[in-house]
Amino acid sequence: MVKRFDVYACETKNQIRPCVILSPDEMNATLPYVLVAPITTVERLFPCRVGVRLKGKQGQVALDMIRSIWKARLKEKMGTLPDNSRQEIGDILKRMFEL
Repeated sequence: MVKRFDVYACETKNQIRPCVILSPDEMNATLPYVLVAPITTVERLFPCRVGVRLKGKQGQVALDMIRSIWKARLKEKMGTLPDNSRQEIGDILKRMFEL
């Protein structure tokens, strides 16, 4: 099963790029799609970006580019984010969607 904070190679716009699963596990278990944020190697000083290291490369989770994709577009699992990155993503998402 797909889990929150797993990193997958995702097919988006005819390219494969790493993405972090953001949707909660309850949604992931029942819906045919997931919420993801891409991981990019282009670093920006945006408050909605979180630095991560994946397979020896430095990158950023781009929380300003959240989207939903069909699970069929998820290719191989590349890993899982560490606790410190999870906490930082959670804090930023709380600030972004504070209602």
